[in-house]
Amino acid sequence: MNRTVTRELLSAAAMLGLGIAGLLHIQYGAWRPASLVPSYIMPQTAYYFLIGSAAWLLAVLGFFALRGRLGALERPGSEPEDLVAVGVSIAVMLGGGLVYFWLVLNVGLVVSTVLFNGALIALLAPNISLKGLLIVPPLVGLVVWVLFQRMIGIALPPSLLF
Repeated sequence: MNRTVTRELLSAAAMLGLGIAGLLHIQYGAWRPASLVPSYIMPQTAYYFLIGSAAWLLAVLGFFALRGRLGALERPGSEPEDLVAVGVSIAVMLGGGLVYFWLVLNVGLVVSTVLFNGALIALLAPNISLKGLLIVPPLVGLVVWVLFQRMIGIALPPSLLF
C-alpha cells in the first residue's frame, strides 16, 4: 500500500474515532451545555459531519480500489515530506486558529469569520480574482449568520458591526 492511501486511511480512522467518541461523550459522559449553546445540537452536528467525512473518504478509497487505481493517488515523483515544513505548517494553522478565536471573542463571530476566510483564500488561492475574494468571504459570513442565528437560534457573541 502506498503512503497516500495509508495517510488517507489513518485520516479516516481518526475522523471516525473522534466522531464516535464525541457522540458517546454526549450520550454517556458528563456533558453540560455551555451558556451560549442551548443544547448539544452544534457539537453533535460536528461529530456527525466527522463521521460522514470519514465515510465519504472510505467510499472514495473503496471506489479507487475496485477500479484498481489506488496507485493513481500517489503523486508522481513524490519525495518524503520535510518535517520542518510540516511543523511550520502546523504552527501556522494553530496560530491562525488562536487568532480566529481571539477575533470571535473581541469582534464577533460573523465579522471574524469573514476576515478569517478572506485571509485563508488570499493565502491558499493566491491566483483568485479580486471579485472572488470580495464575494466568497461575505457569503460564508452570511451562511454562518443564517445557520447559527436564524436556523439554530444560538445567541452569537456580540459583533462590532451588527
